[in-house]
Amino acid sequence: MKNIPFARMEVTDEPLVANTGLALIGQLMRIAGIEQVRSSRNFPNYKIHDVDILKVLCGLLAVGKVGFDHIRLFERELFFSDALGIGRMPKEAALRQRFESMSQDRRVHEDVSACSVRLLRKAGVLPERVKASGSSWVRVDTDTSIFDNSQSKKEGVEIGYTGVAGYAPICSFLEGGLVVGAQLCPGAQNALHEGHERYFVAVRQRIRELFPGDAVLWVADAAFDDSAHMSVRQADGDCFIIKRNPRRESEPPLICLAKKEGRAISPREGKTVFTGETKRGRGDMSSLRLVYEVVERISKKGQLLLLPEYTVFSVWTNLPETVETDAVLGLYRARGTCEQYFAEIKSELDLERLPSGKFSVNELFFQLGMFVNNMLRVIGSGILSGKAGGLRPATRRRLRTVMQNLMYLCGRVVRHARKVVLKVKSNRGFGEALCEMYRKHCIS
Repeated sequence: MKNIPFARMEVTDEPLVANTGLALIGQLMRIAGIEQVRSSRNFPNYKIHDVDILKVLCGLLAVGKVGFDHIRLFERELFFSDALGIGRMPKEAALRQRFESMSQDRRVHEDVSACSVRLLRKAGVLPERVKASGSSWVRVDTDTSIFDNSQSKKEGVEIGYTGVAGYAPICSFLEGGLVVGAQLCPGAQNALHEGHERYFVAVRQRIRELFPGDAVLWVADAAFDDSAHMSVRQADGDCFIIKRNPRRESEPPLICLAKKEGRAISPREGKTVFTGETKRGRGDMSSLRLVYEVVERISKKGQLLLLPEYTVFSVWTNLPETVETDAVLGLYRARGTCEQYFAEIKSELDLERLPSGKFSVNELFFQLGMFVNNMLRVIGSGILSGKAGGLRPATRRRLRTVMQNLMYLCGRVVRHARKVVLKVKSNRGFGEALCEMYRKHCIS
């Protein structure tokens, strides 16, 4: 008996709470104006309103539950409905059917995207501008990724550029992982598919709502190397840095130019790096900066090579010449964090395998996921100082950190003197941080 820590284990019906962070999610949905989502299916005889369907799914996504069947875990949880402001909890079948009907209304898709803009504007959580050579911009990283949905017969699942069957969503991120634009696409669809400009027009409009009058810097990889696309960005008065597609031009002329005119640096014996830039015409743009970096290796791992080995990297940009070559290359390479944003969406929000076989349903579900991503990023901004839990100061927190330390905080609901109080466990300062953010957003 000495090795048994508890005399017995019992089941209790006391109002204990395992996800107190949902109370803050409910407040963020309120200030984001989720009640303003329009739906042509919201008939007066419905006992469950369409906005309640969206609130339920946002609550499930915020705790990492992707799937309509997960509602069974919260059907009898009074805290879940109270925290999110849900009028009446739906059953699994009703949740699935009502969400499928809502996904047919394009106004719902647009309004969910608008909720993210209102959230960022009212919560006051906007990223800092990137700076280089005395100039500053609002940085927007646009990229695509493949969501692996292989071995399924879902609508829109096709072989993508990685050879994996799935979807190919396109997302535009602000600094810190805030999503300002998202669109789910079939797996085989190119990033610059037909109608892609409507996506960029909508993204730019949202950016203008958040940052009126600020300069915008678009950063993208070689999938967006298109003269018409760059012409539109320049015509809008925006700056861009887009990686040059190596398939469009042979490398030897650029290697010769780099060795002739580039600035050479030798970081170690056997390796030389040439950096520089040149002017070239592209489409209707007569003079566009092509910034390059050519790496020449004559030895590798201590072994001399018979012939030199070259690695060519170059980007197109319309940034002014006051922004130096090294600064342009550094600005582009900072987009590596964009890949991590996608990784967090796939693994920590568990949004890679979407729950429905219908494309329109998965499309709206993905939009809700991006809205939840922004809410979690807003919550994560409250623990950047590192005071909670002994965390080191950082520029952003991973979604996993936010979910494990704030969303999953345990607590207890106390009803006394006609008041309902939610008592949250401290957990080395995370409870205090959660309470402080809740009070802040309650009065906003």
